[in-house]
Amino acid sequence: MSRALIFHHGSTGTATDLAFGLEKIDRRKLYGYVDTEVVDGAGRACDTALLAGDGRTLIGRGGSALALLDVDGNYLDKASLTPIGPAGTPLSRVPSSFDAPIALHERASIDSLLNHNIKAAYVLTPPMSAPELLAELRGGAIYTFPFSFRGGLDPDVGFLVANPDGVPFLLLGKPTRLEFVSLAEIADPEADETVEPDSDDGDEVDFAMM
Repeated sequence: MSRALIFHHGSTGTATDLAFGLEKIDRRKLYGYVDTEVVDGAGRACDTALLAGDGRTLIGRGGSALALLDVDGNYLDKASLTPIGPAGTPLSRVPSSFDAPIALHERASIDSLLNHNIKAAYVLTPPMSAPELLAELRGGAIYTFPFSFRGGLDPDVGFLVANPDGVPFLLLGKPTRLEFVSLAEIADPEADETVEPDSDDGDEVDFAMM
C-alpha cells in the first residue's frame, strides 16, 4: 500500500492535517497496450544485447553499468560530487513531500496550470474530514506547491485539483519552455526585388484563356 500524502489546510488556528491516499493513473489502464515479442526460428524469445566497442563482444542484460570518471579517468563516488545550477551556484536537495505535511496556501489560475507540461497524474482518496477542502476544489480552486516524490534537486510543480464530481487529483509537471527559432538569414527589407517593365518572365496570365 502506498504512503499517505498529507495536506495542511485551513487558516491559522483552525488548520488541520488531511491524509490522502493516492494511486497513479496508468495510461495502459486507460487506453490499453500491445506488447511485441520477437522470437527466433525455433520460437524462442529473443532478448536485446549491447555490442561492445570491439565490434565482436555481445553484452547481455545486466552486463553493463554507468560510472563517473574524473579528467584523469579515475572513478568518482557520486556522493562526493556537489551539484551546481546553470549560474554556478550550489544546489540544495529538497526532502520528499511525504516527509512532512504540504501547506496549501498558494493558489494557481487555470492559465498557470495550462502553462505546465503535466507528466504524471494521481487520483486521490480523501479522508472523511476533508469536506471543506473538497468543496473548494469542486468550486474551481487550484492549489499549487513544490513536489518531490523521493526527494532530490529538481522538484516538480504540483497542482491539487478536482473534477466536477469532486474527485481530487494531484497533477505533476514542469513549466513549458518554448524556444522560438528564426531563419538563418534575415531578408533585407530594402532589397529591390521588383521586375523590370521590359523583362519577360514567361508567367504572364492570359485572361482570355480563363
